[in-house]
Amino acid sequence: MASEATIQQQYEKMRRENRLPCHLSAVVEGIGKDGLVRDIAAECITISRRGACVVTSLDVEAGQKISISLPSINPDRRELMSVAWVRDVDGERQIGLGPIDEDTFIIFSEAAVLEAPANQADETTEEV
Repeated sequence: MASEATIQQQYEKMRRENRLPCHLSAVVEGIGKDGLVRDIAAECITISRRGACVVTSLDVEAGQKISISLPSINPDRRELMSVAWVRDVDGERQIGLGPIDEDTFIIFSEAAVLEAPANQADETTEEV
């Protein structure tokens, strides 16, 4: 199994777009030791059309699949995502979410466009 550092490095190479800072309420669900766990107080703190960084209380690991919804963008939509990395920053657990496949992150496309300042909304993608 790949180390957490290796998984994060792979994710950084895959990132094709700049992240935009945001403060969006999120609901994150995953399978924990005791079955289904949910964090209704999660917060999406950076976002792009294909990725996000979320602050959550859930105990998840890189490679794990979780679902996320952004109620302020689309309360009825939930996406299944892959945890790319996990880190603690100032006592908060942050998780990086990556796509499972090329069709993932439609919900984040909407959020990235809505949250982007006018001069950033039309930026082209940046290849790594």
